[in-house]
Amino acid sequence: MKKSLCVLVLIVVLGLWGGMIYAQPSTPPAPREDRPMTPERAEELRKRVELIWMWKLTEELNLTEKEGAKLFPVLRTYEEKKRNLREEKRGLLRELEGMIKAKSSEGDLKRAIRALEENSGKLRDVEQGAFREVEKVLSVEKQAKYIVFQARFKHEIHNLIKRAQHRERMSERP
Repeated sequence: MKKSLCVLVLIVVLGLWGGMIYAQPSTPPAPREDRPMTPERAEELRKRVELIWMWKLTEELNLTEKEGAKLFPVLRTYEEKKRNLREEKRGLLRELEGMIKAKSSEGDLKRAIRALEENSGKLRDVEQGAFREVEKVLSVEKQAKYIVFQARFKHEIHNLIKRAQHRERMSERP
């Protein structure tokens, strides 16, 4: 069962990557340091990370086809909700920063702070909802593995981003 799920995930990954390869222009991309982070490129990278995440999660939790078929659509929905809330938070923080610079009134600042608190509450609710769905699909042992995997994967991605930013800063030096 696990083997067939891994094969299925591999086919999906290769199919999606193959589609991305054929969709690329025939000219080679610019060197990494010359490629700006466009919204399209960010979305492409996000999709690649998601595919890697699915693959590793399938392996780490030894997911069956049935578990994967139930789990991944639910997690994708919740990830989209979390991504939207994080984007909203970034906008609220930019707005708050502008308000501070503009010396906005105390009342306006309080409203902006409340909006940020509300956003944080919504994010917590979405995360709790996602885990309630995970509980419906996975055994307790796999739930525990899922929690550990998520923390480890998030840490690895943050480290990769930090290293990429460091390389970018180093390449900008004369």
